Amino acid sequence: MPTKEIIERHTIDLGTLLDQLEGLPRETQVYFGGLDFYRVKRRGPDSVQIEFNQSVYRTSEDLLVVEDHEQ
Repeated sequence: MPTKEIIERHTIDLGTLLDQLEGLPRETQVYFGGLDFYRVKRRGPDSVQIEFNQSVYRTSEDLLVVEDHEQ
């Protein structure tokens, strides 16, 4: 299970995200760097998780790994 410190380092607040998207038309296409969007899942009253069909994580050796779950 990721520690709270790791989770906080890899998050932004919704206001920051909305500020970055401000002024863009609703039909604007969003690219996720090769990841396939799956859903938005609520994780509590103040937290949501954007989910993809791939898992992305770091190993204990700090190697970034992507696992594709659609194949």
